Amino acid sequence: MATRRATPDVVEKVFVHFSELEDPRIARTRRHELMDVLVMSLCGVICGADGWEALAEYAESKQEWFEEVLGLQNGTPSADTFRRVICALDTTAFEACFRSWIRDISQRFEREVVALDGKSLRGAFTSANSTTPLHLVSAWATKQRLVLAQKAAVGGASGEPAAMVAILKMLDLKGAIVTTDANGCTVAVTAAVRAAGGDYVVTLKGNRAPQLAHVQKTFAQATDSAMSKSSTTNSGHGRQEARIVYALPAAGWEWPDWCDVRSFVMVERVRETSEGQSTETHFYISSLKPNAELFADAIRAHWGIENELHWMLDVVFREDDQRIRDQRGAENFAVLNRLALMLLRNEKTRKVGAPTKRKRAGWSNEYLARVLTCGLGQPE
Repeated sequence: MATRRATPDVVEKVFVHFSELEDPRIARTRRHELMDVLVMSLCGVICGADGWEALAEYAESKQEWFEEVLGLQNGTPSADTFRRVICALDTTAFEACFRSWIRDISQRFEREVVALDGKSLRGAFTSANSTTPLHLVSAWATKQRLVLAQKAAVGGASGEPAAMVAILKMLDLKGAIVTTDANGCTVAVTAAVRAAGGDYVVTLKGNRAPQLAHVQKTFAQATDSAMSKSSTTNSGHGRQEARIVYALPAAGWEWPDWCDVRSFVMVERVRETSEGQSTETHFYISSLKPNAELFADAIRAHWGIENELHWMLDVVFREDDQRIRDQRGAENFAVLNRLALMLLRNEKTRKVGAPTKRKRAGWSNEYLARVLTCGLGQPE
């Protein structure tokens, strides 16, 4: 292997965080070092590459820079090489390297909302299962705007609870408030949140009919003086919406297997438009003591995972359009997408959105290096 010259700090960081990753290839057949392929892959995704052919074209267009940075002996990899390497990497080990990098740029989670939710990669199928797309569950730190971990849900959305439990076992969430939709309203998920050091606020719907009926009855019988209450109103786009949040102590809860249920929460959303008024009511359970204002903030923050993560991956990274027909490859490419988005988000010197930052990184090697080193002890 050729000696690397003037190696940017970020390449050393890639080496640090991915150093434990095992190269699955036979040694005598390797023409490109694993770390070289990973550096070029990450750089390519940051700059807009969305598949194997795009990675190969990007690497070739930046060959001179990569030769300077990496000391390549055999030029840049072909599309088949990118595909074979990324598809062969162990998904659990690759995601663990991602979490190592995220830990390097994350802070404490005291009272931060960490949202758990799933997203299907509609273009990602395996040849053995051409009807159910790959479904990934992510943990999203809403204030720091970081993906903390991801896990594939076996069987699509129905597998979300097991994936959530697996993610929670990976993380130290001391002081965090973990939120989920109704899929996460299970005994196992609530216990895993508490074991990870966090509190939970989870949506309660008809999939938990006895528990939902109990909470609804408790609110129906409660007096105003017994409830904590918070209300907000906003308007825009031709509508006005009022949100009223009520919280009660979890009285009469008859299911001891559920871990530390301390509060019931009810949220009423009243919308007024030119077509009239509509009201929606939603219920939640929580391990926190009744505090309507805190619950209002946490429930509102939960949807940041849709707007700031899933939307960005769909619209900016066009993740649903990435036709990767190998589940392991699709899962690993999803890690690259999320790491690229996190690094772009953490680069603060350019006051522009992620799409423009991706273009600039493709135009300027200097800016690309800045994106790759942001949040890692480098001055911004």
